[in-house]
Amino acid sequence: MNKANARIWLAEEGLEILGPSFQTRYATLPNMNAAFGKVFYVDKATGSDSQDGLTPATAFATVAKAITANNLEFTGLNYKMNTIYVHSNTYSEALTVMPHNCNVIGIGARARLGSVLTFTTAASNCNFWNMRFRQATAAPHVTIPDNCYGVSFHNCIFEGNGSATYALSVGICQDLVVEDCQFLGNPVFPTAIILTGLQIRMIIRRNHIAATTNGIEDACMTASYGGIICDNYIGKQFADPNSTTQMAYGIKLDKTTGTSKILIVNNRIEAVDGIYSASSDTQFQNTAIDNVVNEAGTSTTEDEVNTA
Repeated sequence: MNKANARIWLAEEGLEILGPSFQTRYATLPNMNAAFGKVFYVDKATGSDSQDGLTPATAFATVAKAITANNLEFTGLNYKMNTIYVHSNTYSEALTVMPHNCNVIGIGARARLGSVLTFTTAASNCNFWNMRFRQATAAPHVTIPDNCYGVSFHNCIFEGNGSATYALSVGICQDLVVEDCQFLGNPVFPTAIILTGLQIRMIIRRNHIAATTNGIEDACMTASYGGIICDNYIGKQFADPNSTTQMAYGIKLDKTTGTSKILIVNNRIEAVDGIYSASSDTQFQNTAIDNVVNEAGTSTTEDEVNTA
């Protein structure tokens, strides 16, 4: 499928609902040219897993089948990128396998993965675009395992619901990117993003993040470096109309051992403690610049990481 035909399919399948911003960012993805890899289609309403998934007319019915087909392409060293287009619907699939070298792109108003996603096998270059994540059990929405490389979320929505514990839990990872996403719900999550493993060259930027306890929590006790958290709005009230209280910590750095070098810049935070570090040891070398923080009703500009 060439790039022109892919754009036609995007338009026919409701991409215009998302407006020019989505088209500008995603309709020109380089791998939309089939020379860069295969394109798979998923449509719960009209697809079938007995089909080849290579055209809209022969789409798969499940995301799991598309991931299996994608991963069969990468049995050896392979640098191409595939694409999985997921048509608007709710897919209640408890996925455990991540796609390798793949962009998973939601098409239409709401392409939602509606079950716990506890990925158990590491993947490289796995990117989610315009997807929604929602489930109601006492578990994280999405769990990324250790030893991943190049995992990213773009323009996604994580919806708090029921007793979900975290929106996104990330183990050891290089080049994690979370950008232009929303973390919301009624009720919202206790913690929106938790980093449980070493992070190298992490980027968390331009997100709207709501939670009751922690917006972003770095819970890793080993070395991390090259990370940046910037241009986020972190608060609770915008997502939960029934709440009049602030979250406990906007950005919470639990590390007391190892090293940490995170640049925290230009965030807007409403929390009892905007930016918190469990240790003031100079080995952590975290830097906070121009963060506007509203702590319990008092606005200030926070240019250092507080330990209280």
